Amino acid sequence: MKATVVKLLFAGVLISMLSACEHILSPREQRREKALNVATETYRKLIRWGFFEQASKYLKAKEGEVLAPDLSGLSHYKITGYYPSDQQRNDAGDEARVVTLIEYYDLDTGTARTLRDEQYWWYDEPTQHWYLGSSMPDLDKH
Repeated sequence: MKATVVKLLFAGVLISMLSACEHILSPREQRREKALNVATETYRKLIRWGFFEQASKYLKAKEGEVLAPDLSGLSHYKITGYYPSDQQRNDAGDEARVVTLIEYYDLDTGTARTLRDEQYWWYDEPTQHWYLGSSMPDLDKH
């Protein structure tokens, strides 16, 4: 009986220690995380439904230069699937790497393909907005 009490006490202490290690997000971090989820989900929907021009409004280099995409060749592609597969943030929480799988086909040839798209997102603190610092998916090259 005494051994059982000691084991339960030890288990309770261990659980308390492990839960103390869990990082609790500050309100600022929660807002930034929610903003990333909203930005990547909105971008996903825009790409998925072929609204490439609207999706390009998320493009902005971290140094302030706007990345001008060539949207002319995208009109003959149909996106059939867009699947986020991985998302990692840096320790500061202001940069994220998002990996997605994009399924699409060429309307002219009927060729179906899958593209692995690695995206770099960064958070602009003054505007409290996430921007895509990498290019849009290049469907012509795949």
